[in-house]
Amino acid sequence: MRIALVNHTFSLSHGGLERFSVNLATALSGEGHEVHAIGARFEDLPHTVAQHQVLAARWPSWWRPLSFSRGVCRFVNDQKFDVLYGLTRSRRLDVYRMGDGVQRHWLRLRYPVSLLRWLACLVNPVHLVNLYLERRLFAPDGCRLLVTNSQLCKEHAQHYYGVDPKRIEVVYNGVDTAVFSPETVAPLRNGCRQELGLADGDLALLYVSNNWRRKGLAVLISALSRLDERARNVHLVVVGRGRPAAFQNLAKRLGVAERIRFVGVTKTVQRYYAAGDLLVLPTVYDPFANVCLEAMACGLPVVTTTGNGAAELLRPGENGYVQTDPGDACELAELLSLCLDPERLAQMGTEARATAAPLTRERNMAQTLTLFSRLLNDEIGA
Repeated sequence: MRIALVNHTFSLSHGGLERFSVNLATALSGEGHEVHAIGARFEDLPHTVAQHQVLAARWPSWWRPLSFSRGVCRFVNDQKFDVLYGLTRSRRLDVYRMGDGVQRHWLRLRYPVSLLRWLACLVNPVHLVNLYLERRLFAPDGCRLLVTNSQLCKEHAQHYYGVDPKRIEVVYNGVDTAVFSPETVAPLRNGCRQELGLADGDLALLYVSNNWRRKGLAVLISALSRLDERARNVHLVVVGRGRPAAFQNLAKRLGVAERIRFVGVTKTVQRYYAAGDLLVLPTVYDPFANVCLEAMACGLPVVTTTGNGAAELLRPGENGYVQTDPGDACELAELLSLCLDPERLAQMGTEARATAAPLTRERNMAQTLTLFSRLLNDEIGA
């Protein structure tokens, strides 16, 4: 098949969506398909994937997604693809993967009062642009198929836009088990922990994100400070892009600054899965945080929230825990306190690995290709 993948950025060092884009392009190309990446920025793609740059305006911010969408439309007008698969909001897509979730739901979470939502849209019109593109995609005459990586997002699309459930397919994320597995990361553990200054008896909480505000870093720091004396050996390792100053100040005020390491952006996140003992992601909203699946594949239990589609993989007390209120540091502290016993944590890690084992990148690709074939055979919605 001649397949076009549309995303603003293809990169292994940005976020989960950008990594997924690279991994999917690599996997599809490896299966012999003619793969074209359409985007504004490319990193880490194999030479077998054709790259087509679409320049998007940098200013004003609300024009950026519209200009990118227009650039995509102009490019595909002169091309013929079997499937045009969008990983970001754009017009003219055959399939849209809702990797960013439902914008309308996120705005309601961030601004619960309708007046505040309208004011936010006036102050930052990019919200209106994303809502416009989303409404076009979800409309009955929009893209032919919506793909979501969790039941959570499927329910949101139905709730907010009345999308026919036959038009939505749930395909869970896949993980590269050649990179993310206990066997692969185990040799990296001692070296990485030494670099982080962690002693043998220390318990390392791992937080991986490039959006520290939405994904609850402040709540996690507050929860760390609420743990009792049994947790003096508990440390937090923060991986990803962000501005540490405000969070470092919060940690100082709460008396836990010496137990937090900010390590920045990395292309080898598996080193930190090796060093960590528990992944914690108290996110307000995440369609499906892929870091949860990667961590579980490496044998780490996970604590996350009901606002994360990845919570659908968790069985509380067996392979992790689910926080019901993302803003409640006391609740999170209680869940973390249940994870302080190293033996129990190791058992939960084994269960987490077993849960992630079937969710491979190969399975994700096979399911994706099946959807493409159904699309070409006009079987979608049948």
